[in-house]
Amino acid sequence: MVANRIAKLRERRGPHGISQAHLARALGVTRSHICRIEAGKVVPSGKIMFKLAQYFECQIEDIFRFKKPKSKR
Repeated sequence: MVANRIAKLRERRGPHGISQAHLARALGVTRSHICRIEAGKVVPSGKIMFKLAQYFECQIEDIFRFKKPKSKR
């Protein structure tokens, strides 16, 4: 499982934040792809993770939290 802070980082960008559409254009992906990543429905490729880190000027680990699934015992 992968949790992320993309929505929070978008909110903090600029005086009024940036939209999913704006971020998508900057990364060369669709807005719906950004939406699915934020919702945790898809795990982005390494290339997209790297682009996000560059865009927000931080480390990939500052955006994504990789969690182990809980064991079913």
